[in-house]
Amino acid sequence: MSESPNNMIYILLKNRKFIATVLAIVMGITIAITYIIPKGYTVTTVILPPEEQATPGLSLGGLSLGEFAGFFSGGMGYTLPLMTTLADVYSEILNSRTLIDQVILTTGYIDSLNLAERYEENPDLAMFLARKTFKKNYTASVTSSGFLEITITSGKPLYSVELSERVVFLLDSINTSVTLARFTESRENTENQLTIAKTGLETTIAAMMRFEEEYGTIMPNEEVAQVMSVLADMKGRYIETTLMASAVRNGIRSGTTSQLLELDATAEALRQSIQLIENGSSTGGIDMGIGLSNLPPAMIQYARLQTDFEMQLMMSSALELQVAQAIIQEENIVSSIRILDPPRHPGWKSKPKRLYIWIELFFVTFVILVIFLYSRERWHQLRLENPETWQKWNNLKQDIRNDFRRNKGK
Repeated sequence: MSESPNNMIYILLKNRKFIATVLAIVMGITIAITYIIPKGYTVTTVILPPEEQATPGLSLGGLSLGEFAGFFSGGMGYTLPLMTTLADVYSEILNSRTLIDQVILTTGYIDSLNLAERYEENPDLAMFLARKTFKKNYTASVTSSGFLEITITSGKPLYSVELSERVVFLLDSINTSVTLARFTESRENTENQLTIAKTGLETTIAAMMRFEEEYGTIMPNEEVAQVMSVLADMKGRYIETTLMASAVRNGIRSGTTSQLLELDATAEALRQSIQLIENGSSTGGIDMGIGLSNLPPAMIQYARLQTDFEMQLMMSSALELQVAQAIIQEENIVSSIRILDPPRHPGWKSKPKRLYIWIELFFVTFVILVIFLYSRERWHQLRLENPETWQKWNNLKQDIRNDFRRNKGK
């Protein structure tokens, strides 16, 4: 028998009644089942890419007061792993068991599935099954553009909207609680540093009072004023350089290893120069250009105390402002969730898509029928054209049957 297309068409036309009957039965059953399948309504919510909450305010040494206070307290924020964005962090929160369980418990999801009564004696199993069903109808992912997309499907459109709103609310609640915890930690760390700075300021004031009791009031001359100016400038540059190195080391600011080493070397050179000026010694051949050896020790000590007082006062004032700013931030935390497409009534069911199901099943059934009819024709052809080969198969079949009969006889 030829295997040309005409032969295949002949086989189909020959079995046209069989094909039509099978297709009618299969499609009838399929149509009936698709009308029995519960309807599903999908609600899609799109959230704009989240941004790190900024901490605007005053600055010191090129850094914000929040960073300034954080460096003195060992750091107060967190850094994200490489190639990780806040959108990825939010996606993990949206897919976390904590958030999903809260949605299930606060929206009556277990009751909507009739799991509460069925597993009244085993609530953990009811929660497990509800979570499993919820995850099948829930997705939260990051799009290629960095947006967050949330889809939820349920049997009622308004219930899908309610579930979506609850998910967004819990995401905002978790994000707000984390932000509040960070602000609280920042404020507490800043308050601790303020206490240390005030203690240092009080110590410096006491040292100045003892100095005045011993030497009296000193009116700085031009050379002493120059020493004080140099010390104040060096101490300010030392603090700024130290903070910059800490920012690079902690990943808050970008920088290479060579830049970090350069900052450390500069800070060390400034520290040694400050000690050199404060000690009033020119040992080592370093020429500061201000005649240290010609200044009385009392004047050098006064210059050191005066610059320490000015630096401690500046730090205390800056930290007081930072504490006030931190308190305001704690009391006025705003939502950072910005919704592009809020949850709304979808307008039409998302499943079952009956027409797609009908078309797909029709083609699948038709292909299976073609394969079946063609295989049957080839089988008949084999019996007619190769009776010897077919006889071998019959003998093998008979041998297999005899094996089963012997086993039964035993």
